[in-house]
Amino acid sequence: MKGLMKIIGVILSILGLSAKATAKKKAKVKKIDTKVKSIKKEKAEVQRKKITVQKKKAAVKKAQKKKPVKKPNVTSARKARASLKQRARK
Repeated sequence: MKGLMKIIGVILSILGLSAKATAKKKAKVKKIDTKVKSIKKEKAEVQRKKITVQKKKAAVKKAQKKKPVKKPNVTSARKARASLKQRARK
């Protein structure tokens, strides 16, 4: 009978230790989950800010228009050759 009690005691102690270990594991997992949640929130906030910046950037780019380039008034072949050379350099 004493041997049976010892065996039951050993089993119960092992179960108790495993319960403590699972509690510690659960606590670690919970900490990691909270960190993941906070990082996801920060990531979403950064995405939102990025989108707004891109929209503003597009609006600014749209507002800046290039001035129309005036074509040179060419009257002779020499001037035409010179203007073509200038265009080629650009």
